[in-house]
Amino acid sequence: MVVVIAKKGDKLAGFIVDELIGQQEIVIKSMGKYINKCKFISGATILGDGEIALIIDANALM
Repeated sequence: MVVVIAKKGDKLAGFIVDELIGQQEIVIKSMGKYINKCKFISGATILGDGEIALIIDANALM
């Protein structure tokens, strides 16, 4: 188990993740009408190995 700590102003939050894949530059693609009701997901990206990853909006969660 890995916990990623995020800080926004004086608030701290911990997110439990399955694994860290490192730092990558990505293009966030809009999910349009498919996930627009979920305010915690900003979009999705396709990783280098072809997997699709949802992008969490950490600011919306804090």
